[in-house]
Amino acid sequence: MYDMGFEMDLCKDALRQYDNDVTRALNHVLENGAQPHVQESAARQSRPVPGEQLATELHSRLQVGGSGDSTPTNCLTPVKCRTPRSGSPPAAKRPPREPSSANNTPTATPKAKKSRPKDIDVLGILNSKTDDKPLINVAVVGHVDAGKSTLMGHLLCLLGHVSKKELHKNKTESQKLGKGSFAYAWVLDETGEERERGVTIDVAQTKFQTPKKTVNLLDAPGHKDFVPNMISGASQADIAILVVDSTPGGFEAGFEQGGQTREHVVLVRALGVQTLIVAVNKMENVGWGKERYDHISNELGVFLKSVGFKNNEVIFIPVSGLEGDNLLEKSKIAALNEWYSGGSLVDVIDGLEPPKRCYDRPFRLIVTDVFKHPQLGLSVAGKVDSGFVIVGTPVVVMPGGTTAMVKSMTTVDDKSVDYSVAGEQCILVMGGTDQTKIHNGNVICEPHSRVRTTLKFKARVLVFNIDIPITKGFPIDLHYQTVNEPAIISRLISTHSKSNGQVLKSKPRCLTKNQVALIEIKCERAICLELFKDSKSLGRITCRYGGNTIAAGMVIEIT
Repeated sequence: MYDMGFEMDLCKDALRQYDNDVTRALNHVLENGAQPHVQESAARQSRPVPGEQLATELHSRLQVGGSGDSTPTNCLTPVKCRTPRSGSPPAAKRPPREPSSANNTPTATPKAKKSRPKDIDVLGILNSKTDDKPLINVAVVGHVDAGKSTLMGHLLCLLGHVSKKELHKNKTESQKLGKGSFAYAWVLDETGEERERGVTIDVAQTKFQTPKKTVNLLDAPGHKDFVPNMISGASQADIAILVVDSTPGGFEAGFEQGGQTREHVVLVRALGVQTLIVAVNKMENVGWGKERYDHISNELGVFLKSVGFKNNEVIFIPVSGLEGDNLLEKSKIAALNEWYSGGSLVDVIDGLEPPKRCYDRPFRLIVTDVFKHPQLGLSVAGKVDSGFVIVGTPVVVMPGGTTAMVKSMTTVDDKSVDYSVAGEQCILVMGGTDQTKIHNGNVICEPHSRVRTTLKFKARVLVFNIDIPITKGFPIDLHYQTVNEPAIISRLISTHSKSNGQVLKSKPRCLTKNQVALIEIKCERAICLELFKDSKSLGRITCRYGGNTIAAGMVIEIT
């Protein structure tokens, strides 16, 4: 026979052990097993005892049901069970336990539901912001050895973005290599190859703030071998700083035939840059002379006007990148102040109007880099061309059509953010895809509003100073944003007037320098494009051949 009294004693002990917590006490008894007594207790107390309810519930747990012997499923040791005696009270369900004030058990409170990042009203936030500094993307271009990296590296030091320890290390190591003047340039030129060769190879990117602006800096290479990298950097810019060398022979080497000053000017204009700051560098080498400064300004001014820059879109400023004069604050050099009344480089940047952003257009991000982060995984860097992207939203990678999810997001200075908007550089951590399906130049967009892809399109271009006439079937390297694709000019449709755009000749046999023409371009692989009227960035193209830029223009029709 099964002893109900033994159950009650066992349950009372369990209740004392677990401070009258019925659930935990019952689980303890079931897990440790209720051993049977072979003989019932002779006497039972008629009044309720603390463990009686639990014993009754335990007995009902052990009972399988029905009459006769059976094997209970919740016993560790099989025992003979019987039905409850007649008149035994049914097992009562214990009411929920109230929190005890004696043991100071806190009352559980429901947690507030955390809003998901993808529920953020980005446009509402942007409209309500009034105190943020406007963001501008600045590309630094110019002929090799003009002092671009030194100038911007020294400016970053003056702004406090480089520690004294890091600067001292750069000075020590550069002196060991016999390149003591490169200490400031090494702030941006960080790779071993760049430091050994003394030239910028890839686009260096950093972010800093002036009193009135947030500046995303893109230091582009000046060597002719790395023009494709320069195009990649300049294509992301709102304004450009053209650095020219004022030393005797230095300006002429960059500006005359074979130098990169002219080509860089043509490229930044073709890529949509509307404002150009000309930093006449190394002025300490000419004694801050006005005559040399005026000569450079006049020579460059004529050329800038010929490629489409207006007088109010160009600002000249004398500086010294190595000595840091007229960069952060207006120079106090008497020889300069005798004839120059303008502000410093930072003053000029602060005085510029930021461009209008297309926040309300479909999301487009142009990929500039793809890499595997050791902790975060697959990461994609790029500039948001239009619209905005929020963490947790699905996206599609074009032209391949690969779907993915934005898992997290950071800025270029490694700050975690929930969203990024047009004009900003960001890094997206992607899920649901792999590194083989995303490449430089791809466009990440919304699944319901994809960028157009094509193998063939029509463009209106301006032909530059070329030696070989362009004919039907002419092979080119097609540059748009960060992409370099082989293509051919499949048709010469017509030539047009520069002044009013009227058709001068249909189906010309060839194109020569300084002509405006409508052409058809055919690519070997599908590319992402937009019409120029819909997207200024994705609607611009540049054509190169034999290491030279031969034409640039805008997309008119996608076929």
